[in-house]
Amino acid sequence: MALMTRLARLVRADLNAVLDRLEAPELVLAQAVREMEQALDQERRGLAALDRELARLALRDTALAEEEEGTTAALAEGLQEGREALARPLIRRRLETGRRRAALKTRRAEHAGERGRLAAQLESRAARLADLRARAALYLDDTEQAPAAGAADEGWGPAWSGADPAVSDAEVELELLRLRRQGGGS
Repeated sequence: MALMTRLARLVRADLNAVLDRLEAPELVLAQAVREMEQALDQERRGLAALDRELARLALRDTALAEEEEGTTAALAEGLQEGREALARPLIRRRLETGRRRAALKTRRAEHAGERGRLAAQLESRAARLADLRARAALYLDDTEQAPAAGAADEGWGPAWSGADPAVSDAEVELELLRLRRQGGGS
């Protein structure tokens, strides 16, 4: 069973190596930046829509407050004149308006909380995008300068400058197999 596992690991390593060679890092990086920009734009539109909804709710609350004031004034006038039959519908309307305002206040608080969360998330993602852009610019600068500098080891490229390259398990297994074929040699 260990032999099958090793063979499967070798096949996966070879396929990943082929795919890595086929991908152009500059194009993949540019696409990642474009996708992040699109996602950020979509989030900005969502935040703007939430701002419009909050403004609409504020206008509705103002209208309900004015309606409540008018109903309260009419109710006070009706009660002064002793018209209790007219007071009952006004009381009902005032209570309904008060409940609508309370529900509206709850919705506004929920929307304001959501807006704060989205604004913080948008700010965080904008910072990550700016960081990615800066890293992409550094990477592209490195790739443009590396061939001109005439790197001693063409296989490593600018990504490994100043850093130790990581060795994968698959590479270790491949080297072990190669050494076994050579007779356990040096």
